[in-house]
Amino acid sequence: MTMNQTQVKVGGRLYFLDWVRVLAFALLIFYHTGMMFVDWSFHIESGHNSLFLKSIMMLTSTWRLDVLFVVSGVAISVMVSKMSLLYFTWQRVLKLLVPLLFAVAVVVAPQSYFEALQKGVFDGTFWQFWTEHYFTFSWDDRMNAPFPTYNHLWYVLYLFWYTLLLLPLIAYINCDSGVVFLARCERFLSKGARILWLPLLGYFSFLTVFGNDEITHAFYNDWYGHCVYLFAVVLGLLFVRMPAIWLSFERNRYLSLIVGLTGYLILLADLHLPGNRPVGLPELSWAFVESIVKWSWLSLVIGFARHHLNFTNKGLQYCSGIVYPFFILHQTVIIVIGFFVIGWGLSGVSEYWIIALGTFAICALLTEVLIKPVNGLRLMFGLKWKKRKSPVSQQVVAVTTSQ
Repeated sequence: MTMNQTQVKVGGRLYFLDWVRVLAFALLIFYHTGMMFVDWSFHIESGHNSLFLKSIMMLTSTWRLDVLFVVSGVAISVMVSKMSLLYFTWQRVLKLLVPLLFAVAVVVAPQSYFEALQKGVFDGTFWQFWTEHYFTFSWDDRMNAPFPTYNHLWYVLYLFWYTLLLLPLIAYINCDSGVVFLARCERFLSKGARILWLPLLGYFSFLTVFGNDEITHAFYNDWYGHCVYLFAVVLGLLFVRMPAIWLSFERNRYLSLIVGLTGYLILLADLHLPGNRPVGLPELSWAFVESIVKWSWLSLVIGFARHHLNFTNKGLQYCSGIVYPFFILHQTVIIVIGFFVIGWGLSGVSEYWIIALGTFAICALLTEVLIKPVNGLRLMFGLKWKKRKSPVSQQVVAVTTSQ
């Protein structure tokens, strides 16, 4: 006998994960702005190479995307507890695939245009680029991505296909036998510090199989990336059905902090003291250290958020409602602002903060003034269709209020 929707329990609202989601997406703006100021490959380059910035970005790059996939897995699990799998799949098409296709065609195009301008690939107007070059399905070797491209929206593409791939697992955890199995897993995983070391076995297995930790963000050949990110979605999908797991993260938060800081210090030493690695230590060993840093920091973020941020307020409610449009817009805004700002001759610090803060301001303006009021754009940016109040209902509200 399968379990009906009212019997599937996922617990109450996990406000601390809402905070984690909002803050992680906000971090993306600072991270992608920083990509202009280090010597890692990016669409626009400032000419600066900040070792300090790279030290911070090296840490966040190990876990920031994994935590988003974990939270996405949680959201998927909650959704399928409230609706049929068929309706859920349709909602995923509307929420993920439609905004992705629109963004590839329209929102991401300026990223390719300004990159092409800076790298000397193209020198015409945006309209000429968009109508004559962007949809040619070609790739110039000087560019970071082909025409057209999804760039930062690879996350949406991956999440959409992971959702379809996980439908059998979703159906299983929604049935009686799946609930019993998860209850057993919950009792086992929530004991001691198992939540800290058991998931590491998964990461270590991936490294052993592939022999490296290379992530390309190119869907067709990103096999290690798919293993890592799909694993994170599955963890979120299952953990939300195991309430004791969140308490385990909270209990072990200081242990996670100790392990995470130790691993980070090792990576910092490797960054600042190149050529001084211990003799005979295989290159793959550093990938294992990065995996330890990844899971320990993801664990401490969840643990400390569960302890300090398990509440809601108007600020969280507002940010939760606009985080998706911000994500879709932010890298395009960063690149457009950056293209002009890096030519002003300012210091690297000034350029960084102008670009980062300007991105927040412009994304907020576009969201409030352009996207939220227009239903067609709301759909393209992953927001719910806003129902218009009929004149009759508005009059009823007015009369009720006056009384």
